[in-house]
Amino acid sequence: GEGMLFIFPREERLSFWMKNTLIPLDMLFLASDSSIVGIEKNAQPKTLASRGPERHATFVIEVAGGWIDRHGIQPASQVQIEGISGIRVSD
Repeated sequence: GEGMLFIFPREERLSFWMKNTLIPLDMLFLASDSSIVGIEKNAQPKTLASRGPERHATFVIEVAGGWIDRHGIQPASQVQIEGISGIRVSD
């Protein structure tokens, strides 16, 4: 139930790699309006492969691999960022 939220100063094309990460992660890429612009599932750990959407994003949420499927997250899901401690994703 926990993850990391990355906040960038402006909307731009973002990509992440997993060189120093030991477990698979799911990533949600969000535009400045909190809409989902990209989803990466079970990103393979310990790689330099770049992952990210073609569309620009401002926020990235990283959670344990499999979380997106367990919660039924789809590109049309709504995301609400409620301060640092509360992020809600719903259909």
